[in-house]
Amino acid sequence: MTHSFFRHFAAILLVVFFGSMGAQAAVEEVLASKPSKRLAIVIGNSNYQSARLQHLTNAVNDATQLSESLKRLNFDVLTGLDLSSDGFAKLFDRADSKLATASAVVIFYAGHGVQLQGENYLLPVDTPDPETLEKLTAGAVKLNDVIAKFSNRERQTFIFLDACRNNPVGKGTSVMDGLAQVEVGENTFVAFATQPGNITADGSGDNSPFTTALLRNVEIPGLSISDMMIRVRNETEALTAGRQVPWDQSNLREQFYFTEQQELDPAQLSASLSRILSDPAAKKKLQVELASNDLQTAVLIVGQTLRSAEISVPPGASPEPAGTQLASLEGARQSVVSGLETLIVGTSAGEPAPAKATDLARNIQTELRRLGCYRMTVDGDWGKHSVQALNSYYKNTKRVASATEPTVELLGDLFLHSGRVCKDPVIMKAKPAKVASDTAPLRQKGAASRKASTPSRSPSSRPAAPPPDISGGIGIGGVF
Repeated sequence: MTHSFFRHFAAILLVVFFGSMGAQAAVEEVLASKPSKRLAIVIGNSNYQSARLQHLTNAVNDATQLSESLKRLNFDVLTGLDLSSDGFAKLFDRADSKLATASAVVIFYAGHGVQLQGENYLLPVDTPDPETLEKLTAGAVKLNDVIAKFSNRERQTFIFLDACRNNPVGKGTSVMDGLAQVEVGENTFVAFATQPGNITADGSGDNSPFTTALLRNVEIPGLSISDMMIRVRNETEALTAGRQVPWDQSNLREQFYFTEQQELDPAQLSASLSRILSDPAAKKKLQVELASNDLQTAVLIVGQTLRSAEISVPPGASPEPAGTQLASLEGARQSVVSGLETLIVGTSAGEPAPAKATDLARNIQTELRRLGCYRMTVDGDWGKHSVQALNSYYKNTKRVASATEPTVELLGDLFLHSGRVCKDPVIMKAKPAKVASDTAPLRQKGAASRKASTPSRSPSSRPAAPPPDISGGIGIGGVF
């Protein structure tokens, strides 16, 4: 009887143990399925109390509008306007309490920033008259301290600085205009509104040139941080007639997409496409944009110029009644397919069937690439890699595979889907250590590699940067 009791008791313990493990696994699965929060800290300082620090009309506008964009991209946004020294500390304390659950951190600062003895400082609005360096920096925020506080190997950190202003204490051996190069932290990206030692413009419109370019591109779907900054750099340079060339330094370990968690209303996307197609000038512009962009991005870009084709949802809009959303989605699909028949298939009416099929396949590959599912060359050749990308799309969206060949209906379905669907990260892993006997050959090989990769120098009309120091990271626009 005693033996039977212990056997029964042991069985109960096993059931409880494995049952608790199953419950824990279920909880972990639920937690893992929840999207990670992305934190944004956006600061704009315009109204400086010191007469020696110029009033910056657009800094507050820049921060306010970027905050709105990042909220639409599902960031948890903390906004600080005209912050004093104490205001900086309080805002960073609020951000610190959210870091534990943040998968990425974005920091944007527009305002006065100076470099003193190679150290960069962000100036609060209560900065006193800069009669001495000590007085100027007493309540200032060290950029290196911000980087050290928020950088973390396990999450991505992005810092955007529209703060390279003229130095209010003049120039000297330890005082220069603009901002200086920085030591980026691990998994960190730092972008400057202009090259080292140069001065940025506040802008004559509602925003500075740098922030104008940033706002134009940050919500475009499918753009990696690298591709977005190339566009921002080119547009800023064009807006300033070449006087201002944004720079950045990066130590990122994987690619990043601001629009990864973006959600667009399919019905509004459909309506935007229909309105563009009904306007001959807009339709022609859309066809031009399609040469270098995916369909959804091209529609968003053209839609920015047409008030009737706006995508953004009005603030405070009430949710649609139950059942309406499904009906409007099906109507959106039908409308999009009809429009794409005209745009994609109809434009090549005089071409043979193989040419039409290639155009359709190319557009589908481009949409799959925007969604993160296709990583091969977009060539219109519908082969095994294209089919694998499409199956990955179906798997990640939990949809039944309705087609594995290019169709207009498939293109319409991809067009109406926003955000990053296939999110396999590309992470650089450390190479395994080599044994001692391999040391000599490796040194010789490394020396040859360094010799072969020595870059050639070419003259440039752009403002010269200080001698590069690549120990802090590689800049997409340059190394400094």
